Amino acid sequence: MSRFGLSLVALIAVGCGPAARPTAQAPAFEPAGQSKCRVKKSSDRPLIIEWPSSDRAALESTAKRGLVVVRYESCEMEVLPRCQLGGSYRYTATTRKLEKVSIRDADELYAQVPVGAAKLEGKLEKAGELNVAMHVVGRFDAVEPDKPELEGACDGATHVVTAMTSGAFEFFAGAEAEAGGGASVLGAGAGAKSSTRNELLSKDGDAEACAAATPDASGPPTGCGAILRLEVSELGSLAKLAKAAPPPETPSVGGLGVATPNSGALIRSGPGVVKLHIESPDPSVQLHGLGAQRLDQVAGGYVGQGASTLLCRAPCDAVIDARLGQPLKIAGPDIPDSAPFTVYDKEGEVTARVRPGNSGKLTWSAITGSTGILAVITGGSLLLTGALINSTDSASTSGDGLVKWGAITLGGGVALTTAGVILWNSGTTDVTLEGGGGKP
Repeated sequence: MSRFGLSLVALIAVGCGPAARPTAQAPAFEPAGQSKCRVKKSSDRPLIIEWPSSDRAALESTAKRGLVVVRYESCEMEVLPRCQLGGSYRYTATTRKLEKVSIRDADELYAQVPVGAAKLEGKLEKAGELNVAMHVVGRFDAVEPDKPELEGACDGATHVVTAMTSGAFEFFAGAEAEAGGGASVLGAGAGAKSSTRNELLSKDGDAEACAAATPDASGPPTGCGAILRLEVSELGSLAKLAKAAPPPETPSVGGLGVATPNSGALIRSGPGVVKLHIESPDPSVQLHGLGAQRLDQVAGGYVGQGASTLLCRAPCDAVIDARLGQPLKIAGPDIPDSAPFTVYDKEGEVTARVRPGNSGKLTWSAITGSTGILAVITGGSLLLTGALINSTDSASTSGDGLVKWGAITLGGGVALTTAGVILWNSGTTDVTLEGGGGKP
């Protein structure tokens, strides 16, 4: 259980004030616990890197049993382990990131570390700077319980923890250490010599263990599951949480011992999530994509089947996730591939009207077009040469033949090039998208 109050600091500040002045002044109104908690920039996403190990362990054990309920007022946060809400946390791995937060004044301190900031003010004033170096490997997101009702000892409950960032960290006072052979931040570098300008305040997790993190992991690596930052919401905002998806037959276990669907995080309807219907006179056409995935519908949204090159066959009628602008194309065994297209700006039902191309026409287009271009170059050269000869000797007609054949060749080349363009346009596979404004 964590209690980080400011009452004692407020009392000391009052007791140690300056001597009375001749001119009386009206006292400023500064409610206890709020005079320094005026900064709200990150109050709903506090770092908890200063929490004692016992409090961090209590947080993790409570998260194993369900959503974590807390009393969070001003700069005080108290985990209520006997207040039960149900639900769970679903882990989503991310690409490993190294993040550094520097705190140089009281406002930054209360914005980044509002819980426990009071006891760190002295360290900040003495060292001039506090730094946090973090390896971030993933996060746990709350899944709404079937019946979001509080049970147990919930007096004073105000918020629920909706997400927790996991990884490893070092929290130290003073400027970042400098090393002779390179920067030394949470195992990021090493050197022959280093300064001792900083004081390690707390540490959790192993940077070397974080190197084993992968973007598709079902939980953080062993030794790299420390909780770095919380995201909290008022209890009345539970409707914003993700709806629970049906559990898989064989659940995997995340870093907090929470069952996580093998299919990944819940995906909601929105731009880039489309139900695609293909209309084509050729029933063999297929939808291909690079990095896109097909979705299965579950309670509250969709779960992905994983990225696949072949997404569906005509008429398709499948829900596709291409939110990041992944290129899609129409292909088939007997038709040329279409030009790539995207659906990141579309939502809901989309119809792809396909006009299948013809590989034979494309072949003849290439032959005809290249021949026509060569004829245009040759005819133009002959025409120019003949004109130069005639201009040199006005009485001579020796250049007339070159001019004649140059004009004929040039005209034939233009005709062949035009035919090649027509064959190309009729031979390519054309896709026209319609719709995309509603939910699947």
